[in-house]
Amino acid sequence: MQRERYRIADLTIDVEAVSVLREDGVALPLPRLSFDLLVALARRAPDVVRSEELIATVWAGVAVSDETLTQRVALLRRALGDEAKNPRYLRVVRGRGYQLVPEAVVPSSEHRPAQPARAAVAVLIVVFFVLLALFLVFFRAQSPPPVATRSPSVPELLQRAGSYLGQHQASNNELAIELYQRALRMQPANAQAMAGLSLALGQRATKFNQHGDAGDQALALARKALALDPRLGQAHHALGLALDSKGMVTPALAAYRRAAELEPQPANALASAANLLMVQGHLAEALEMNVRVARSGGDTPTYLEVQMGQILALLGYKPAAAVWFERALELRPDNVFAAASYAQMRLSQGRLREAEEIAAQAVRHGVRRPELAEIRGTVAFLQGGTSRAKALYEEALAIAPGFSRARTRLLLLGSTDLQRRQWLEELRRGRAEGDEWPDAALDEALLETGAGHPEAALQALDVAIGQGYRDEDWLLRDPMLAGLRTPDLQRRIETIRRLVGFERQRVLGAGWLPPSLLDGRAARM
Repeated sequence: MQRERYRIADLTIDVEAVSVLREDGVALPLPRLSFDLLVALARRAPDVVRSEELIATVWAGVAVSDETLTQRVALLRRALGDEAKNPRYLRVVRGRGYQLVPEAVVPSSEHRPAQPARAAVAVLIVVFFVLLALFLVFFRAQSPPPVATRSPSVPELLQRAGSYLGQHQASNNELAIELYQRALRMQPANAQAMAGLSLALGQRATKFNQHGDAGDQALALARKALALDPRLGQAHHALGLALDSKGMVTPALAAYRRAAELEPQPANALASAANLLMVQGHLAEALEMNVRVARSGGDTPTYLEVQMGQILALLGYKPAAAVWFERALELRPDNVFAAASYAQMRLSQGRLREAEEIAAQAVRHGVRRPELAEIRGTVAFLQGGTSRAKALYEEALAIAPGFSRARTRLLLLGSTDLQRRQWLEELRRGRAEGDEWPDAALDEALLETGAGHPEAALQALDVAIGQGYRDEDWLLRDPMLAGLRTPDLQRRIETIRRLVGFERQRVLGAGWLPPSLLDGRAARM
């Protein structure tokens, strides 16, 4: 029977061998879902294939969103070296689906050599069997046992998915999602697979700018996993991240703490809890928890250095904070939060050129975070470039349409009173539904300041301070709060200074404080 093969430009796809070869014989390793997607398109070439059909074919009845297909197409293109703007293999037909650029052709059968004379054939057969017999007699003992191929088991899939999940990179996170989904197809009631998939979806929502319905899916999966196994630490961690993605700081913190109690290696859960303690303004406790994580041994959580820098900056130890931020960027130049945190600290200090360069350097490293564009927009605004500021705020929203800070600043640079009031009501509705992040209340203060309502702005600022906002430097420097700089604002600044001073004293009097932590030399402890 002829093998199912397709020729697409310089690629040869062998379906039975699950392989893709270039003309030079170099194999292109593709994840199974990417390979299945390529085959599905090849089988239908040159037709345009609708998204629904591809999802039904490639994911075999598992319910996935169009966003999952979009990510899979992007991963396939990356593996093939293809470009969306100038496609060589695969293109999007807007409103219709996907299509291979060249026509897929089934290569003709390989030419068979001319049949030799019967006598020659007989001689060759005899020689073949003689050699085979000699081989079996003399070399059988040295022959390795045959290797049997089999599909990976669920434990193998979970182990590999966990490895991808821990890389904290968008493409690897998508691979983890696929592997967890595959494990769940094999064992639909596997709590570990549910918890792992929930974590990956939570990371998609919080770290990789792909909110959509990922947060809701993550929350539902975490709760389902906990219903199956209430003592599964990973499921509590997943629940914390899902709640975190929705701004529900208090229940998320409780879930992280519970995860740390149950997980055999609690460093990541503790670091996540420490981050939310910092958000709530509990700076000393957050710093202590991060120090405990750093001293615990094993793998360091990806964002530990960033959190150290953020806490030290808020406590007033900015030179030490800079050391931690720089260490984070040295270890992982593509760290999705390090550059934004470092640039924000420099912006709060009024060091605009440094803030711009830190953010621009991260963009050059391929980091796509809305905070970077928003910080650069604010630098531009402070330098008098209002049109450039608007463009950069719009860029931030293109990266993450739900990014509140950029939307607020863009509205303040040019919108109707109705648009601003609508956004203000949406922010307040979010707070009523459980969003505890101080940034939302700070956005309310900005909008009320822009509308000429100083009393309402101060009330919103009080909420932000009550929820944990502690960056006094930025309150004094934010150009969009200029209309609020009155003695009433100064009293709020004094409140922040008093709260931070209390936290600083707790740190200075602590027995857990490592030597040289506050001057930055402990960054390599």
